[in-house]
Amino acid sequence: MRSSDSYRQKSVLSFLIPATFLVGAGVTYLVYMTGGTPSIYANLILIPIVLTALFSPVWYSALFAALSGIAMGPLITYLHDGDTSSWTWLIRALIYVAVSIVISSISAGSRKRERHFEHLATHDPLTDLPNFSYITSSKIPSSGAMSILMLAFNEDSDIQGLFGSDFYSSIVKKISADLTEILSSYPNATLCKRNNLNYAILVNHYSNEESLESILAALNNINDVTITIEGIPVYVSYKIGFTVIRPGASISEGIRQANIALRYSFLEDQHISRYTDAMRDYYKGTVSIASEFSSAITKGMVQASYQTIHKAFTHEPAGVEILAKWIRDDGSKMTAEEFVPILEKTSCLQKLTMFMTEEAIRYANLPVNKGKKFSINFSASELSERSVMEFVRSVEGSGIDTSRVVVEITGTFAEDAFMVRDNLLFLRKHGIKVAIDYLSAVSSSFILVSDTPIDVIKINRSITNHTDQERGAEMIRSIVSFAKASGILTIAEGIENESQMNFCEKAGVDYLQGYFFSVPQLLSSKGSKPEEIETEDRPAEAKEEKPSGKPAGPIITIVKHEDSEDTEDTE
Repeated sequence: MRSSDSYRQKSVLSFLIPATFLVGAGVTYLVYMTGGTPSIYANLILIPIVLTALFSPVWYSALFAALSGIAMGPLITYLHDGDTSSWTWLIRALIYVAVSIVISSISAGSRKRERHFEHLATHDPLTDLPNFSYITSSKIPSSGAMSILMLAFNEDSDIQGLFGSDFYSSIVKKISADLTEILSSYPNATLCKRNNLNYAILVNHYSNEESLESILAALNNINDVTITIEGIPVYVSYKIGFTVIRPGASISEGIRQANIALRYSFLEDQHISRYTDAMRDYYKGTVSIASEFSSAITKGMVQASYQTIHKAFTHEPAGVEILAKWIRDDGSKMTAEEFVPILEKTSCLQKLTMFMTEEAIRYANLPVNKGKKFSINFSASELSERSVMEFVRSVEGSGIDTSRVVVEITGTFAEDAFMVRDNLLFLRKHGIKVAIDYLSAVSSSFILVSDTPIDVIKINRSITNHTDQERGAEMIRSIVSFAKASGILTIAEGIENESQMNFCEKAGVDYLQGYFFSVPQLLSSKGSKPEEIETEDRPAEAKEEKPSGKPAGPIITIVKHEDSEDTEDTE
């Protein structure tokens, strides 16, 4: 800021110095040509003296006033009558100097306060980096382009509460200093501070965008690293969303695009995302899903359904999985696989878990389902000590025997492996069985399946859909081999045709689930005949090859180890 002020001052002086001298010379010449007296000159010269004091430094204002006083004395007096014996001009020259110093000092103080307030309005008070106001006032190069990068660090929301605001401020200062140092090698890049640990980087491209690649590579030096603050190690990582705008576009539109790209990075768990129009449509869809979901539950548009699970070879129904389905205002139908990943990024997921738990308990308490067992999905991202305790409390408070319940964990775990293990052990301690989606297991620590007594591994439909390919087939065989060696049962979901069924049975899968056996059915409120969900979107093969002999009513049981003492016969 000081260098810019100095440059601005030099620019002003380079214009003022010749201008003021020209004005002074002009006044002197005018007085001389018109035969004016020194007193006339004394009045006229006050005009350039005051103007000079208003817009120039104190030292120059005083110098100009002194030179003007000299011009009024010896020069004008000599030109007028040749008498230079009077020294009254010196008193007026001193008055000029005093007036110029006072006016210039007041003006300089006013300019300094103005610059100070301008700086406060356009810079972050903690780091002194340009802020959002600076971004909005930026200009796109007339013969190039500008990249706007939105950078957000994954911060722990408990840092301030646990260590205090001073420690959190130290983290912000450290990261800001590191970013500033990294970008110091790129004069066309400007680092700006938004809020908390969120930043923006403006990159001016005067010819091409090659510099952006090197900037992104340099920024990677501060991603997924541990920094030490006051002797305490702090892990930091970030996500970036960016866009490139050309002359004619508005900065506000560029900011909007970069923010959408950043949100997309978080939604899709990507390190860097560049804005596209398709991303904009996707983001609008996710926002509408998140905003509509709460009212959808209230309106009864989110419904619970079930799909039966069958034993391999005999194909007897051996249990059901409780599923969520959302019928939106426009009539479109969404499965849990479509909207749950979006809800995981919001606080709405807890509402879905509570709703599905209540629906499953209500249905399990119907007289027709007395003693039967059921499975309910639980998002891994919500698997915290609090959520697990609330779930167990709800089940036990309903009067249902917890041995009737199995919790199927899906998605990516938010907690560390040891915390996840403790939460799963808590469920088993209360008699609740645990199933885990295979893809969730491999995306998490191996400790989940090696050190936690899991009952069931579910083989995701994304794997069973590739039984006709060698890699897909070999993956199923390896999963089954590991599960059998660990005493864990397996369920292959997404079985849609006889070929997939035969392969999974030959591979040793214990249980099968999919449209080939049954379609999801709405949970009946009366417990008599279930309502079948419209299935125009299910595979044609599933419609044609549904096996005969499927029971007419819902049978709620749960997959168990065959050697378990409390295994019940399927009704």
